[in-house]
Amino acid sequence: MWKSRAGTVSISLVLLIAPLFAFHSVLIDSARVKMAERQTEIASKAALRSVLSAYDPVLQTYGLYGLGISPEQSSELFAQVLEQNLSPGGGGTFRLVEASRVSESLKPLYTLANSAVFERQVLEEMKYRAPVEFTLNVTDKLLNGSKATSMLSGFSKFTEQAGKIEELIVEREKELDGAWAKAQEIAEKASIYRNYYAVKLGRLDELSRLIGLRQAEEVRGQIQTIRSQAEALNRTITERKASMAELIRAGVQAAEVLAAMSQSISELERSAAQLYAQIDELERILLYIAEYTLLLPATKMEAKRDQAILTEQTQAVFQTLDRAKALDDRIREEMGGLPADSGIAPETLHAATMSDAYYIAYKTGLGGISAMFSGFESALDATTLFAGDTRFDSVRMEILSESNDAYAGKAVQFLNEQRAEEERRTAQTGRIAQLKRQEQERYAQIWDQVRKIWADCGGGTEEAYKALTDDSDSANPSFYRKYMDYNRVSSSETSGVEEMGSAEEAKERTKGTIDKLLGGLADAAGQFRDEMYINEYALTKFNYRTYGKETGKDGVLKPDYERSGRASHELPDQEAEYLLYGLNSCLKNQSAAYTEMFTLRLAVRTAEALMSPEAKIVAAGSPLLTILWAIAEGGVKAYSDMTKLVNGEEVPVSDKLPDTVTMNYKDYLRLFLLLHTKREPMTARMQSLIELNTGTDLRETPVYMQARTETKVRLWFMPYSMSLFGYPVEGRQAAITKTAALSY
Repeated sequence: MWKSRAGTVSISLVLLIAPLFAFHSVLIDSARVKMAERQTEIASKAALRSVLSAYDPVLQTYGLYGLGISPEQSSELFAQVLEQNLSPGGGGTFRLVEASRVSESLKPLYTLANSAVFERQVLEEMKYRAPVEFTLNVTDKLLNGSKATSMLSGFSKFTEQAGKIEELIVEREKELDGAWAKAQEIAEKASIYRNYYAVKLGRLDELSRLIGLRQAEEVRGQIQTIRSQAEALNRTITERKASMAELIRAGVQAAEVLAAMSQSISELERSAAQLYAQIDELERILLYIAEYTLLLPATKMEAKRDQAILTEQTQAVFQTLDRAKALDDRIREEMGGLPADSGIAPETLHAATMSDAYYIAYKTGLGGISAMFSGFESALDATTLFAGDTRFDSVRMEILSESNDAYAGKAVQFLNEQRAEEERRTAQTGRIAQLKRQEQERYAQIWDQVRKIWADCGGGTEEAYKALTDDSDSANPSFYRKYMDYNRVSSSETSGVEEMGSAEEAKERTKGTIDKLLGGLADAAGQFRDEMYINEYALTKFNYRTYGKETGKDGVLKPDYERSGRASHELPDQEAEYLLYGLNSCLKNQSAAYTEMFTLRLAVRTAEALMSPEAKIVAAGSPLLTILWAIAEGGVKAYSDMTKLVNGEEVPVSDKLPDTVTMNYKDYLRLFLLLHTKREPMTARMQSLIELNTGTDLRETPVYMQARTETKVRLWFMPYSMSLFGYPVEGRQAAITKTAALSY
C-alpha cells in the first residue's frame, strides 16, 4: 500500500488545539454565566432592599416595619431598580457580561399579622428602649429587701387559718347546740319519769297498805273457810224454813214458836250476809294482791327500760361533747400557724374555745342524772313483795320516793347551771355575729364608694369596641377574631369584673390575688424576659387611664416622647387596660383594672391593720371577725390610695416600708401584665389596636418578601455546552433564575 506522511503535523496540531479551544470556550461562557448569575442575584437583592425601604411611616411610629406601598407599586419599583442594576453603565461600552431582564415576581411570605413576626419586631424595638430593669424594679419593690412579701404572705396565711378556724368554730357550735338540745330533752325526760314513777310508787304503797301482811294463799284459805261457814248457815236456814213451813201446814197454833223460829232464821241470814261480805272483802284483797304482784315487776321492767334509754341518750351527748372538744383542740392547733416573719401578733389569731372545765362540768352534771336514775332503778329492782329486809313497806316507800326525787332534782340543778353556761356561749356567739354584720356593712359602704370612681370613660368608643370585639356578624369578624384566626389560635371568653361587694367576697378575692402574686413574683424576673419586653411595649406605645396625668418629683407633668400619638388614639386612656383584659367596653376594662388594683391595695392595707395593736383588741374570740374588721379598716385606706393612683400620683407600697418605695398606676399595670397576661391573645389585641388606630390591615402588610428573577445572557461560543451545567439554553442565550428573600 502506498503511504504518505504529508500534513501529519497540521493534523496533530489540530488535534491538540481543538480540545484546548473547546475547553477555553466552555470556560469563558461558564465564567460569563456565573458572573451574570451573580449580577442577577445582586441586582435582585438591591431591588428587594429598595422595595423594603418603602416602609409604612405610620407603623414605624409603633416601632414596626412593614411595606407601605401596594403590590403594584412594589412590582414596579422592583422592576425599575432591577433594570437599572442590570443595564450597562454607558452607551457603547464593552461589557463582558450583559444579563438582560426577562421576568420578575414578588411574593410576600410573612406579614405583620403573623404573631411570631410581630413579636420579633416588638422585641427588636424594645430591647434597646425598655431595659428589663423597668419591670424588675417593680418586682424588687415587693421582693428584695422588702417586707412586703412576708407581710402579704402572713396576711394570706392568716386568712387561710382564720377560714379554717371559723369552719371549726361553726362546726363546734353546731355540735354544742345539738348537745344542749339533747341534754334538755334528757332533763325534761327525767322530770317526766319522776312524776310517772311517783304515781306508780303511790299505787304500790296504797296496795301495800290494803294488803297488809297477808299473802294470796292465806287469803284464799280464809275465803274457803268463810265460804264453808256460809254454806253451812245456808243449809241451816233452809232446814229451819222447811220446819216452819210444815208447822204452818199442820195448823199448829203456836205463835211464839213460829216467831222464835222466824227470828232465828233472820239472825242466821244476817250471819250469812256478814260471811259473804267478808268473802267479798277478801276477794278484793286478792285482786289487790294480784295487781300488786304484777305492778311491782312491771314497774321494775319499765325502770330498766328507761334507764337504758337515759344511758344511751347520755352517751350520745357525751360523744357529741367529745367531738366538740376535739374541734376545740384543733382550733388551738390552728391558732399557732402564722409565719414568724409575718409581723402579725399570734394573739390576733385567738379564737374563743371552751375550757376543759366546761366539758368536765357538762359531763358531770348530765351524767349525774343518769347515775341517780340508775340508783333509783337498782333500789326498785332490789325491792321485794312480801318478805325480806327490802320488802315494800312504808320505810321502803320513803327510800324509793327519795331516790325518785333525787334524779329529778339533779336534772333541775343541771338545767339551771348549764343553762347559764349555754346562755353565755350563745350570747358570745350572737355578739360576734352582730359585730361581723357591722364590719360587713362598713365594708359594703366603702365598696359603694369604690364603684363610683372605678372607671373614667368618655363617650364615642362604642364603634371602636364594636370593630375590636364584636363577632355577631360571622361574615365580618372583629379585628381580634381576625388576628386570632390568622394565627390559628383559639380564643377563650373574657370574664367581666368580679364583684367584691361583701367582705366575704373581698376576703376570698384578696387572698386569691395575693397567692397569685406571691406565686408569680418569684419566677417573673428570671423566666419571662421576652414577656417583659412585650408588656413594656404595651405601656409604651399605647395609652392607659393615667396617661397624661403622671407627674415627676418636681410636680411637672411627664413629657411623652413616643411618636405613636397616644393622645389621639381611638380609645383614649384605656388601651393598656383593653390589652390586659380584652373586654368590650371602657367601663369594663377600666373597672377590671381598678378592681384588681384595689384588691392588691386592700390586701396590703388589711395586712397592715392586722399588724396594728388594735387588732389584738378586736380579736374577741373570732379570727374571722378580726379579718373582717381588718378588711373594713384596710378598705378605707385602699380607697384613698386608689383615689391618688387614678390621678397619676405615686403611692407608698406600704406604711411599713420606706416612703421612697412607691408605685403608680402604670407600675401596677406593669405588674398585672407580668403576672397573668396570656401572650397570644394580648398580641392579637395589640394588632387589633394598631389596625384601629392606623387603618392598616396587618395581614396586607408584608415584612418578609421573596423575589424571583429570570434573566438571559448571550453565549459567545458553544451555547449548548451550558446545558451540561444545568442552565436552560434557548438559541444562543442561557436562562438564569435567582430567588432572593429579605425581611425587615
